Amino acid sequence: MSGEERGWWVVMVVMTVAASGHSQGLGDVHTSAASVARLVEAEQAIVAALQDYVTKEDARLEVIRRYVESWRGSAADYVHNPINSYFFMRRLTQEFLPVQDALHPPSTADLHENMSSLRGNQNLPKETDLNGVAFALVRLQDTYNLTVDDLVEGDIRGRKAVQVLSADDCFRLGQQSFNNLEFDLSEQWYRKGLELLGSQQPLTQEEQTRIERVSRQQEHRVLMSKMVAQMARHSNSQMLDNFSGLGIPISFQQQIYANHKGAEAVKRLDELYRRLCRGEQIQPPEAFIGMKCGYVFGGSAYHRLMPFKAELRWADPIIVVYHDVLTETETEAVKQLSLPHLTTTMVHSFTTHQIRKSLARVGKTAWVRRGDDPTVDKILQRIEDMTGLSTLTSEDLHVLNYGIGGHYDAHVDFFDLEDKSLDKTPHQGDRLATMLFYLNDVEAGGSTVFPTLGLEVAARRGSALFWFNLKRNGRGDYRTVHAACPVLLGEKWIANLWLHEWGQEFRWSCTLDPEE
Repeated sequence: MSGEERGWWVVMVVMTVAASGHSQGLGDVHTSAASVARLVEAEQAIVAALQDYVTKEDARLEVIRRYVESWRGSAADYVHNPINSYFFMRRLTQEFLPVQDALHPPSTADLHENMSSLRGNQNLPKETDLNGVAFALVRLQDTYNLTVDDLVEGDIRGRKAVQVLSADDCFRLGQQSFNNLEFDLSEQWYRKGLELLGSQQPLTQEEQTRIERVSRQQEHRVLMSKMVAQMARHSNSQMLDNFSGLGIPISFQQQIYANHKGAEAVKRLDELYRRLCRGEQIQPPEAFIGMKCGYVFGGSAYHRLMPFKAELRWADPIIVVYHDVLTETETEAVKQLSLPHLTTTMVHSFTTHQIRKSLARVGKTAWVRRGDDPTVDKILQRIEDMTGLSTLTSEDLHVLNYGIGGHYDAHVDFFDLEDKSLDKTPHQGDRLATMLFYLNDVEAGGSTVFPTLGLEVAARRGSALFWFNLKRNGRGDYRTVHAACPVLLGEKWIANLWLHEWGQEFRWSCTLDPEE
């Protein structure tokens, strides 16, 4: 088999779900009798039909009753807790359809019509949304070392969900892990699901049969995962390039590129990223000697009198956090401007030059332009005063909203235009520097981390993170590789601006706060 054929087999095998099943029909009761017996038989059929109607009506009402009684919690519970968000998506995608079916006419015709209209709303989640939230839980589990047992119990850092996960939920998370090449995590979830099924004593014959079937399927998945890894290892580099930028998990990459140059560096980068996201201290205390808080006197007369509060987080490359540079009114204005225009984030692959959706970057984005609102113009002017860089040739303000599990894998902001064939228009030159505004506080997770520097910056409303992407010779500074940690609780709003040229001389000059 050629390398190209193996590559396509990898795609086909991963898309194949190792699952099987069958359905059983209900048998018919049939008798034969004399004419009097036929009357008795007819009466029995009528009684049976009426009883069947009553039984189905009770079942129909029970479906509706369970749906109504299962609703608990508030809007904040479902928006800010990832497990609750999973339950909410499951409710609207899995539990809603039986309710709709139960509300059949004629007695419930009006309600049925109303619910059909609601279901047709394009903003309602689909099955893919539920699967997305399921895999977001897996991502959070992996990044933050959350245990399967805690997640099943609905416990994230002491915050309890409104429900616990069922065996079926575990199987869904296991399948989504498998579909996204997280084979070890998939095995954990299937094992937990089987444990929950087996704990329901005494087991019915149907439940025992299901346990045996799922166990066999899991054995097949283990074999399939090994086969996929083996095929991928022997695929040619051109085929593997098709997966560039898709967010292939490091655990799978390590199997493919185990003997490749740079494999250890990638593994180390991922390890540092996870440790920083978890809040671990990477650098020794002496590494931060010389870092200081102070005042940066801007380019305008106003800011020479009212300087910016700044914190030097790293000296080379320069990484600065400006505190309280946006007001709450300004952060809300930027969010509201972007809301109608939010679309799924995309990534650019430097190997295939394709722009596409990716698990490496999960969130929604919008662009806010100069002139859209006076607030935007004020912020752009403030950036010039803070940095001395021009916003006339900068890209538009790039607003991002990360929901549950939203993140962006390790990347750099520059393009290294001397090494890559890219269209520079409408901006001349590479991204000299990045200004990143935090538009809200994140309850847990969501930090910006620089793995190679061992630096973590928490998201705080109104603050801004600034760094230079290029060295003095104009080449990209790969020490600025950074990542957005997954949002564990709450949500995250940021606004980026990539600057391309100087506007006026910039000096890092700060006066120490006399109270420090």
